[in-house]
Amino acid sequence: MKKVLIVLMISLFFGPLMGCQNYDAAATVKPREAQVQNYRGVIPCADCEGIQLTLSLEQGGRYRLQERYLTAEHVENQQQGHWSRTAEKLVLVSDQGEKRYFRPRDSGLEMTDASGEAISTTLNYRLAPVETGS
Repeated sequence: MKKVLIVLMISLFFGPLMGCQNYDAAATVKPREAQVQNYRGVIPCADCEGIQLTLSLEQGGRYRLQERYLTAEHVENQQQGHWSRTAEKLVLVSDQGEKRYFRPRDSGLEMTDASGEAISTTLNYRLAPVETGS
């Protein structure tokens, strides 16, 4: 009887302590790191066949935008800066302070006007997602 009483008292004392362990399941699972997101498309150009845009959204909020004018000379411009995303818009702010806006469309992006509003046109201003390494 004494042994049963001792086991019972030990269980009553140490049992509640077993529930005090701080196992945070969410803390043990490492979040998946954000991957670089790449988009590409050809947008209209007034005096050439088009402008090929390649946009890379990088980890840490940086972006790289390459514009390649589809002319005989194949003029290229590159821009870098920071990006941020709201529910309706992707905002690019270049290192020189220039802003550009895109909005999500299907699985890609669509360029908007200088104030972030949709461009009312039948021309294609969409960028499609590109697999990394393409």
